[in-house]
Amino acid sequence: MFESGRSAAEIVAAEGLGAQVSDASIEEAARDIIAKNPDNVAKFKSGNEGVFKFFVGQVMRITKGQANPQSVNDILRKLLS
Repeated sequence: MFESGRSAAEIVAAEGLGAQVSDASIEEAARDIIAKNPDNVAKFKSGNEGVFKFFVGQVMRITKGQANPQSVNDILRKLLS
């Protein structure tokens, strides 16, 4: 920023550093993880909030860390409720 005079937003956009994964892709990944892990779904629904981190981690792994973490949390909460 100092050398180029560009704003942080301009640099992020130009370098492709922002979250690049659409909500539809996040939801698809989340549905896949949920379908493949019925035991963890049952644990979550029985009150084990700690297993939620497992789901978030799996979605982030599938999206190679490019998903917006807030979107991942929101979509997983919606699908698991």
